[in-house]
Amino acid sequence: MIAILVATRGMVFTETDILIDKVVNHFDSQVFRTFDKKIPDAQNYLVEEALKTEAQYFLFIEEDNVPTFEQVKLMVNYDRDISFIDYGVNGWSCSARKSDTEILWCGLGATLIKRSVFEKLKKPWFRTDKTLRLNDWKWIDNEAKYGGLDIWFFTKAKEAGFKIFQVPGECRHLKLDKLGSPETNNGLHIISDKKKIEKYQTIERKVK
Repeated sequence: MIAILVATRGMVFTETDILIDKVVNHFDSQVFRTFDKKIPDAQNYLVEEALKTEAQYFLFIEEDNVPTFEQVKLMVNYDRDISFIDYGVNGWSCSARKSDTEILWCGLGATLIKRSVFEKLKKPWFRTDKTLRLNDWKWIDNEAKYGGLDIWFFTKAKEAGFKIFQVPGECRHLKLDKLGSPETNNGLHIISDKKKIEKYQTIERKVK
C-alpha cells in the first residue's frame, strides 16, 4: 500500500491532483492531506497518520509538482529505500550531491520513501530549527526562513545507512503567474512552469 502525502497551504494545482488520481486508481493507496499546518508540522503530521495504516511506501507530492505517472511507477518498481524525481528551483536542481553518484539530499516535491526509513529514524523526522553548517558539517540553532526540513531528514537518513536514488527525468514544477478574473466566463488562472534545471549544487568537501 502507498500513502500519498500532500502537505498544502490550502490549494493544489489541478494537474497535480490529476496525477494523484492516476496513482490512486492504479495502486492500492490512500491520500493524506493538510491545509492548515506550517512546515515542518504538516510533514510530521502526515507521516504520523500514514504510520497508522499498513502503507509500506510514503509518496510525498507537493501541491505544485507534476511528475508523470510513468515516473511514479518507476519509483515504485525500483523499490529503493528513498527515491526522488528532480525538479527545478530557480533553475537549480532540488538536490545537492557529493558526486554524480552520491546524492546528499533532495526536495520532497516528488519523493517515495519506504516505511522502514521512518520507523528507524528518531522523531521529529522533519525539523527547520536547525541549519547544517557546511564548513564543519555541524548542526547549529538557526531557524530556517523557508524549507530546510529536507536537509535535516535526508542527512539523518543517510547517517542511518539509507541511500537516495534518483529516478531519470525531471518533474514539472508549476507556478501561478496571475489569478483569473472573477465574474467572467473566461476567468482562468494563468499557470506556467518554473525554470527547468540548469545547474546542480555539488558539495566538494569530504562528508564524514
